[in-house]
Amino acid sequence: MAVLEENRDLFNMDSAQLELTPFDTIKDEHGQAFKFRQTYKGVPVFGNELILHTDADGKVTAVNGYYDPVVKIKGLKVKPSLSADQALTVAKQTLKVTAAASFDVQESQLVVYEAGEGDYHLVYLVTLSTLDGTPVYADVFVDAHDGAVVHTISKLSMVAAVAPASGVLDDTKTLNTDLVSGLYYLSDVTKPMFSTGGKIDTYSANYGLSLPGTMLSNTDNVWSDKAAVDAHYYAGLVYDYYYTEHGRNSFDNNGATIKSTVHYSSNYNNAFWNGGQMVYGDGDGKNYLAFSGALDVVAHELTHAVTTKTAGLIYQDQSGALSESFSDVFGELIENKPDNNWLVGEAIVTPDIPGDAMRSLADPGAYNHPDNMAEYLYTSADSGGVHTNSGIPNKAFYLFVTAPGMTQQKAGKVWYRALTQYLTSKSIFNDARNATRQAAIDLYGAGSAEVATVVNAWESVGVNDSTGDPFEPNNSKESAYAPVISDTTYNGRITSAGDEDWFKFTPSANGNVTVLMNNMAYDYDLAVYDATSNLIGQSTNRGNLAETVAFSGTAGATYYVKIVGYNGAQSSTSVYTLKATFPTVTTNKWFYETLPMDTPHPYPVSYNNRYQHTYKKQGAQKVALHFSRFETEHTYDYVQIRDKNDLTVYTYTGTLAGFWVTLDGDEASAILFSDSSVTAFGYTIDQVAYYNPTAIVSAGMLAEEPKTSFVDPIEE
Repeated sequence: MAVLEENRDLFNMDSAQLELTPFDTIKDEHGQAFKFRQTYKGVPVFGNELILHTDADGKVTAVNGYYDPVVKIKGLKVKPSLSADQALTVAKQTLKVTAAASFDVQESQLVVYEAGEGDYHLVYLVTLSTLDGTPVYADVFVDAHDGAVVHTISKLSMVAAVAPASGVLDDTKTLNTDLVSGLYYLSDVTKPMFSTGGKIDTYSANYGLSLPGTMLSNTDNVWSDKAAVDAHYYAGLVYDYYYTEHGRNSFDNNGATIKSTVHYSSNYNNAFWNGGQMVYGDGDGKNYLAFSGALDVVAHELTHAVTTKTAGLIYQDQSGALSESFSDVFGELIENKPDNNWLVGEAIVTPDIPGDAMRSLADPGAYNHPDNMAEYLYTSADSGGVHTNSGIPNKAFYLFVTAPGMTQQKAGKVWYRALTQYLTSKSIFNDARNATRQAAIDLYGAGSAEVATVVNAWESVGVNDSTGDPFEPNNSKESAYAPVISDTTYNGRITSAGDEDWFKFTPSANGNVTVLMNNMAYDYDLAVYDATSNLIGQSTNRGNLAETVAFSGTAGATYYVKIVGYNGAQSSTSVYTLKATFPTVTTNKWFYETLPMDTPHPYPVSYNNRYQHTYKKQGAQKVALHFSRFETEHTYDYVQIRDKNDLTVYTYTGTLAGFWVTLDGDEASAILFSDSSVTAFGYTIDQVAYYNPTAIVSAGMLAEEPKTSFVDPIEE
């Protein structure tokens, strides 16, 4: 908290103590991750979290996540007009479960929720899970002032939401059971979780809807219920994998009991995690066999529980697709067949069709799923295409795990670390790219083949910092990317004839506004609208000439930028640049500049005090250098960071993940020293920054806008 407080200006934060609440800490041999939720006047801001990371020595290395400074400007009233019970009633009416006799989950929490860009509501986040009738597991956002339902997210992660699969095999398994008073129960008490009371228990719903149903038992310890045998045995394998490979003690990492119920309903073609346990249908025998008969299906669903307890990925759009993808990934890693063809659920799908499955990590297109961002499906169905668009991160993982020199164990460690220590609830594909890259750096070093391979994998599916479009989906005024920072360049793409890109900004003072689009490979047009969709101005020059709209802006007014290709012009690879310059009052802020500075790669031997980079900003109180890559021979070759008085403030050596170094004063220098033998890559400085406490300028405060930034500078 002290580090975040010291660096609060990097996030436009007034007080870390008042605006962040710690909620989790993860520790391993590589260091610690401290997780914080953003709050506004003590109320959590839904989906916004920051994670501060340290290395094994306790040195802060990075901060990632989402923090929204705009919420403070809106002046939202945080005293509710409705009670939590009233919100529960509204949510039950919305989900049509008012007649339900029992709920597995019934919770209500007061949060601040952003329904649309800048549209903040004080809501009760009501979570309900019931199987009394049609299965329901959902979040309902009920306005705490007027009782309106602002949004609903279904969290019932069905495995069969997309395509048919196969069935239970006649294989022999050895089960762990428990003998109590002459009866054997399908209860596994042999796992480490049992030391704190955790077990693996398997029940039967007896073709009804009540959960958990009846715990399965008999007097001879002979088990003929195939669906129950698989559910019980496979739950144990999933537990063993997470415990052995990642040191995780059950889905909550605290030894929670894993409950499974088979024979749910009649001929039920699905399985799901309902927030508290696993539920399996028996299938109809034609499209599906019993769902518990596929290890990767069991692992997929239990991984949803792991995700809920770690990243908490919101189950819609790209974050929801990531949730599905991580479940697919660990489903296949846990299944780990010798002939792994990376098919999901092939054991239970369409038993009369050999080789059929629900999804394919190797070839998502075989099941009409995209495997590249150029084919991303923008849809409101399936919670924004969470199953369909999971094909993109699935293919990235497949390319990584099957690359030369990679192994399933390595891939599992990288993806697990990314999920549990770097992703947050709002994470999108580009965040997953950054998270897996950083996880690979943590585990194998910045210059390792693992890092290069994971970056190449994401680039191959179009998730790329330089050529990708991190602002999508922004295809309408309602989904416009925001907030745009003044005088900051954004690289976007028009990827199809019907593609539109929308951006949004709000000047904080009256004055001249200029919106410039440039560097187009094709003929794109530019228009600016106000909040009521009135046209402010447009630019429709022929060819790829620059487009400009200039006008007098009003403080506090919201403006929307629309970019389209003329007559269907588009390019899946070429980017355009967009820059909006408008009055912005900034005080106590950091300002960033792109300034590449490199040593030779590799640097020569005996390079003592011969190579120096200096950055100076007159009038600055602090300056900072960002090293995007740093590799020297450990101990023998090193880099000194000196201040304006030529005093050495920091010394770095070895292979380090990307980092910022900050010095007091208006000047900082990096000086490389090498001995007479082994050398390495050297370093790359890609960005510099300065701190000016009294500036009033039309410039951006952050190198990357908080909703897409991954690493921010942290003072030593």
